[in-house]
Amino acid sequence: MKPFASKAVVVLLALAIFAALAPLNEAQVGSSITQVSTVPANLWFSVDGQVFTQAMGAIWPTGSKHTLFAQYTQYDLLGTTQYNFTNWQWVGGTLAGGNNVVVTADPSISAYQAIYTTSYALSVQYDNCPAGNCPSPGTVYVNGAPISYDQTFFISAGGGVLLQAYPNNGYVFTGWGSPTVGNLIQGFQQSITVNQPTTVYPMFQVARTINLASVPSGLQLLQDHTPITTPAAMQWGWNSVHTLGAVTQSDTSGLLWVFSSWSDGGAATHSYTVAPVVNPGTVTATFVPGALVTLATSPPGLNLIVDGQGNWPAYNFTWGVGQTHIVSAPAQQTDAQGHLWAFSSWSNSGPATQSITVPASAAANGLRLYATYTAVAHLSVTSALSSIAVNVNGSPCALPCDVYPPVGAQVDVGAPPSVAISPGSRQDLLSWSSSGAAASSTAANGDLLVTLGQSTVTASPVYHLMNSLAVSANPAGGATFAMQPSSPDGYYDSQATVTVKASVLPGYKFSAWSGDLAGPAPTGSVAMSAPRAAVAMLSPVPFIQPSGVVNGAGITPQAIVAPGSVVSVFGANLGASVAAGPSNPMVQTLGGVTARVGAEILPLYFVSPSQINFELPPDLPAGQQTLTVSSPGQPDATASFMVAADAPGIFPSTVANGVTYGLITHADGSAVTTNAPAQAGETLSVYGTGFGPTAPARPEGFAVPSSPAYLLTDPATVLVGGVSVTPVTAYALAGAVGVDVVQFVVPDGLPSASNSALTITVNQAVSNTVQLPIQ
Repeated sequence: MKPFASKAVVVLLALAIFAALAPLNEAQVGSSITQVSTVPANLWFSVDGQVFTQAMGAIWPTGSKHTLFAQYTQYDLLGTTQYNFTNWQWVGGTLAGGNNVVVTADPSISAYQAIYTTSYALSVQYDNCPAGNCPSPGTVYVNGAPISYDQTFFISAGGGVLLQAYPNNGYVFTGWGSPTVGNLIQGFQQSITVNQPTTVYPMFQVARTINLASVPSGLQLLQDHTPITTPAAMQWGWNSVHTLGAVTQSDTSGLLWVFSSWSDGGAATHSYTVAPVVNPGTVTATFVPGALVTLATSPPGLNLIVDGQGNWPAYNFTWGVGQTHIVSAPAQQTDAQGHLWAFSSWSNSGPATQSITVPASAAANGLRLYATYTAVAHLSVTSALSSIAVNVNGSPCALPCDVYPPVGAQVDVGAPPSVAISPGSRQDLLSWSSSGAAASSTAANGDLLVTLGQSTVTASPVYHLMNSLAVSANPAGGATFAMQPSSPDGYYDSQATVTVKASVLPGYKFSAWSGDLAGPAPTGSVAMSAPRAAVAMLSPVPFIQPSGVVNGAGITPQAIVAPGSVVSVFGANLGASVAAGPSNPMVQTLGGVTARVGAEILPLYFVSPSQINFELPPDLPAGQQTLTVSSPGQPDATASFMVAADAPGIFPSTVANGVTYGLITHADGSAVTTNAPAQAGETLSVYGTGFGPTAPARPEGFAVPSSPAYLLTDPATVLVGGVSVTPVTAYALAGAVGVDVVQFVVPDGLPSASNSALTITVNQAVSNTVQLPIQ
C-alpha cells in the first residue's frame, strides 16, 4: 500500500473534529472515518455516484453501504500517458468485484485505493506518410508487430521495445530520430526502454544505384572503407555521403596498378554525395601501370623529402608510369651520429628539388636515384635568453642560431651586452661557454672566436642577472644619496649587497626609510636579489637660504636692506600654508608664523612655505642683524643680513621676453607699458622700497598717513638711458607700508621706440635695473 495523500489526512482530521464537537445530548451512532483515493493520485473515481479527481474523506455510519467506481482506462491531458485499472485495495488486501464495488462502512477499514498501472505512448511517425495515405518507404516492427504508417502504442512504464526497420524496394534506411531517446538512434534494429512518452522517426531515403567501375576492370576499390571488386552496383540513398577509395594493387596476373584518377575528379580517397535523381550513376577509377622506384642517399640513412613529406620509413615507392613526383634533398642535415652533411648532387644531375616523371621503361626495370652529400662544419649558438639575436661574423642571427661554415673556418660570435627582461631587471653578458672539438677564445670586445672542426660546436653567452636600485627622497629633492659600491646606471648584480647613505639637504631632517630599506638611520644595506626601491622619509624643518634676506623689490647690486623697507626672506618650510595679512594695520603673526629681529617682532605682509615678506622697523640700526623665523611645532630658522640706511629697490611690473619693466606710472596714475610708453618731458612716478628715512619718520606696521607728506630725507638720483636726472620729489607712498615713490621728468634725447635702462641711486646705494619703454 502506498501512503495516502496529505490532502486526505487534512479532510479526515476535520471530520474527526466535527464528530468530537457533536452535542452530547444527541443519540450516539457508531461511524467510521474513511478515505478513498487512487494510485497514482488525482485520477478520476466516484463514491456513491459523486465524482472526485483527488482523495476524498467521509464519515460513514457503521454498517452503511457505499458504491466505489473507478474508470478502467484513463489518460493524461495530452493523451500520451495511459492509466489502466487493476483493482480496489484496502489495508487487508484486494476487493473482489472489478472496478465497481459495494463496500460496507467498517471502523476497522479507514481507506480504499483504486490501483492503476502506467503506460506511455510510443509513437512511430513516418516522415511524410501519415495513416497510410501514400506509398510506405518501408516497414517498421515494434516488438515484432509490423506497421507501415504512423501509429501509437502504449508500453508499460520501464518496458523494453525492439524497433526494426526494413526499407522497401527503391529506398534505404538511414537511421532513427527521436527528440526524447536521443539525437539519432543508429542501426536498423534498436532496443529502447520507455520511461516517458516517446516519439521515434524511422528515416527512409529514396535510393539510387551507383555503379562502381575500374580501368582496367576487375580491380578492387574501397566503398565506405570496405573492399569490393569491380564492377559493383551499390544502392545508396539520395544526398547520402559515402567514402570512395583507390589503392595501389596487383591484378590476378601479378601486374602492378597505380591509381590515376576518378571520373568525378576526386582524390584517391574522397567523399561522394549521391545526387537526388532516379537514373543510375557510374563512378570509375582509372589506374596506370606501376613502377618500383628506389631513392637513396650517400652516405646512407639521410633524409629525403618526397611529395612534401619527409622521414619516410623507407624510400621504396610504387609510382604510376607517366606520373610526376617531387623529390627534394635538404640542403643540410645531421645524421644519427650528429655529423653534418651538405647536399652535393643527384645521380641524374638534377637540382636539389626536382620533378620526376616515371618513364614507361620503369614498369619493367624500375627507377633508382641517389643524392650525394659532403661533410661540413656546424656551429650552434643557444641561450637561455631565447629572445635575443646574436651576431655571427657581423650578421644578425636569431636563436637558436646555426651556421655551417667550411671546416677550419674561424667564426666571430657576438651577443648583446645587456638584455631587459622585466621592469627593473636585465641580463648582462658575463662570458661565453662552448662545447665540442674546437679552439675558442674571447676577443677584447667580448665576442667569442671559434675555430671549427668536423664535430658540431655549441656555444652559449653566459649572462648574469642585474637588478635596479632606485633611491629617492620624500619630499623629492630633500636629500642626496651615495651608494657603495657605486653603479653608473643604478643596476647591480643580483648577488650584490649595496650600502645606501642619505645626506639630507637644508630644510629637512631624516625620519626613516620606507620600501626595501628600513630603520631610523640614514645609512642602510639592501640585498639586490630583486629590483629594489627605497625612499628616505624626510621631515620638513624651516630653513632660510644663504643670502635669503633680500630687498622686497628683488635682487639689488648690494646685499643690504634698509630700515622701514619691504624685505623678502626665501627658504623652505617657513610656513605651513600661504597666508596674506591685512594692509593696515599689519599683523605680527600669519598662519602661526612670526619673524623677529632680536626681540622685536616684525609686521608681516605675506607668509608661505618658501617666502615671507615683512617690514623692517624704521628705527633699526645699520649693521649686521639676525632674523629669526618661528613656526608652530618647528625649530626656529635664523639668518644674518646687513642693514644700511639706504638700500633702494625698484618694484618690477612685468617681465616679457626676458625684459623686466619697472612699476612706473604716468602723471594720471596709469601704468607705463610698451603700449603706453613714456614721453620726453612728462613726469613719471617710480615705485620701490628702501629709499631711506623720511621726515617725519614713517610708522611701523601702519600705512603712511595721507597728510603730511612723508618726504625722503636722503638725496636720490635717477639714471635713465645713461642720463642722470634729479627727481622732482621723493616720498613714502601714503596708504601703504614700506613703499617709496620717486618722481622725475623724462629727459629729451632718449632713443625713441625703445627701452631705456633705469636705476635709482640713494647715497651711492644703487637699485636694481628695470626698463622704461620710450615712445
